[in-house]
Amino acid sequence: MEWISRIADLAKVPTRLVAVLVFASGLLLFLPLPWLERLALAQLREDFAPYAGIIFVVSISLLAVEVGIWSYGKARSHHRRKAAETAVQDFMLQLDGAEKAVLREFFIAGAKSLRLPLEQPAVASLLNAGVLVRAASSGIRTTVGSVFSVSLSNPTQELLSPTLVDLGPFVVHTDDGKWDLTEDGRAWLMANRPHFMGELERHFALFEERMW
Repeated sequence: MEWISRIADLAKVPTRLVAVLVFASGLLLFLPLPWLERLALAQLREDFAPYAGIIFVVSISLLAVEVGIWSYGKARSHHRRKAAETAVQDFMLQLDGAEKAVLREFFIAGAKSLRLPLEQPAVASLLNAGVLVRAASSGIRTTVGSVFSVSLSNPTQELLSPTLVDLGPFVVHTDDGKWDLTEDGRAWLMANRPHFMGELERHFALFEERMW
């Protein structure tokens, strides 16, 4: 089965080299004879045309396979991304109160990333659903769990709105086209924070105090 191993070796040839072989052998085979004469390649075609033909067929076949594999990978990746986005959309339409409270923290901070305890059920649920994604590989231990930096996923950033997390009744629109909360809304927002946030903020305050 030596020929099989040779084909396998051909498959390892860099795609750019395969493309160059397709281009070079194609020129030698298909350029008009006057052009080849100007390039002093007419004799080369006459002597090596059969070999050029073999190189062209094999290399263009390899290139076609590479393009097919690349196209399949891109299509599969696109399908997976769309499926993940749909799953996030469906999940966000069924958020419970605790999950909404966690997402409201991003409005309080005015940021796309926060440090949150991963063991808390609502945080873990949002991570598992792809609503949140971990933004750091290392964290710290606190009394409310292991705290890591997490971010809103791309689909979440597009979907998240005050109405989705029960802030709709408190929203007022400003003259510059943005939105803000009423005083009652701000009070309600602070009164309905996740139960662990107070302890977490105390931990961060104590840690920063020790740093100084």
